[in-house]
Amino acid sequence: MITEDTRIYTVFASKGYGGPGKAPESFLTNEKLLHKLQNECRGVDFVARETTSDAPIKELYSDIMSMKPELHGVLLVGDIHGEYRLAFTGLPTIHVYNLFEFLHTPYRLFMTGREEDSIYEGEPRYENGRILTAELDRRNACSPLESEAMFRDLVYKIGLIRAVKELGKSRILGISPKPYFSIDDYHGHDSQKTWPKDYNERYTRVLQQSLGVEMVRLKADDFYRAYKGVDESRAKKIGREWEDGAKEVKAARSEIVKTAAAYIAFDQLREKHDCNAIATVLRSLTGSGKVEDMFWPGLGFECGFKTRGIQATCQDHINVLVTELLGYHLTGRPSMLGDIMLDRHNSLSILTHCGAPVNPWGDERRVPYAITTHAQSPVRDTRKPGSSTGLQVEWPIGEDVTIWKVYVLNGKIGLHTGKIVDGHLYYEDFDEIMCRTKLVTEVDDIEAVQMHQSPDEYGIHRAATLGDLRQMIKDVAALIGYEVMETDRRA
Repeated sequence: MITEDTRIYTVFASKGYGGPGKAPESFLTNEKLLHKLQNECRGVDFVARETTSDAPIKELYSDIMSMKPELHGVLLVGDIHGEYRLAFTGLPTIHVYNLFEFLHTPYRLFMTGREEDSIYEGEPRYENGRILTAELDRRNACSPLESEAMFRDLVYKIGLIRAVKELGKSRILGISPKPYFSIDDYHGHDSQKTWPKDYNERYTRVLQQSLGVEMVRLKADDFYRAYKGVDESRAKKIGREWEDGAKEVKAARSEIVKTAAAYIAFDQLREKHDCNAIATVLRSLTGSGKVEDMFWPGLGFECGFKTRGIQATCQDHINVLVTELLGYHLTGRPSMLGDIMLDRHNSLSILTHCGAPVNPWGDERRVPYAITTHAQSPVRDTRKPGSSTGLQVEWPIGEDVTIWKVYVLNGKIGLHTGKIVDGHLYYEDFDEIMCRTKLVTEVDDIEAVQMHQSPDEYGIHRAATLGDLRQMIKDVAALIGYEVMETDRRA
């Protein structure tokens, strides 16, 4: 997919300093600041406006709103002279305080969307606040290291706007024989409740409206036809590459080639429909219902798509896939989809699935992995047709990790963080329990995580991304207007 530059409407509302006192001898002017931002923020088009008596700040709100369809964010630098509405355009917005200007910034309003005890009369309604704040040392009053840290924080937050824009250009290809996507994420739901009949339509609409992400849905027959047309020699070549990268291969060569052929078919459909992400719960290559035609696509998704920067989930859980897309645009790292399990006694959060990214850092590094049969196959641990493929991935012990999920219909993001540990130190016969890959994370307050566990609300799957992304997720949530649930922290 070809995407344009991120366009950020940029207001220089003052010259960067003011009030009594000596004029600065060393100073970062608006012109120099803009040039510095342009050099640092590649792929960002700053639509700059500097307020003057001939171009008063009061006129800029109308200018922003007229340009809104072609903008991706707003950057307000300096005292905006009471024009609070500039921060409430509904676009991701950063307001920058120039250190040692008079502090006229309504931080409470910007950060909470509320103002309860105003002395002034009148009640303007400010909604859709998607605001982060920053500050700059334009006078170079602080140490060079501190001044540079302020600038780098602003660059980081501008990068978040770019990530939101890239997410909003995403198109998800979903292929499933089931009437409702994500339905398998809500196992264990209250039997007195029923699935919403308009779920697909409602979810698709909210996904588009809140994040800009589009859904493309195909039928299983579209995949079956594509699979039949795949060049087997190409599938054999790709399968051999996956085997060469593995530390061990337990699956049958014929099953690996079938998975590779399925991967090629998925990729052809993805390209045909101009999508950059894919989710599917297909488990048959033909729809015959025969065991010998069974397959699981995870090997191709992890060793194929994710090593190319294309996000894919081997189950049709769109909330998880949106999480993986957002995580990739924020960090460049792919994520793992898994069923979440909690061991309260050992204070462990566990994700289990038959696969995970082999490139969890998002670069050329690879973690050790074995190609096995799939744990759910009725002929697992054999080389029979239908034993299919699974991945046993070794996550890096000692690394920080974030377990999280975007809840589109709820307008929320839930997260907890921890450190990866070796599950073999806690459990006997660990490799044979549940799915092939297990991510085991030590959590500070497992009881808090447990209190948030609710299949009817949040499903039973999560995504895992390397690194402690807590603050980054909280920052990006502010820009998209989502609430953050830190599920490992008590209210």
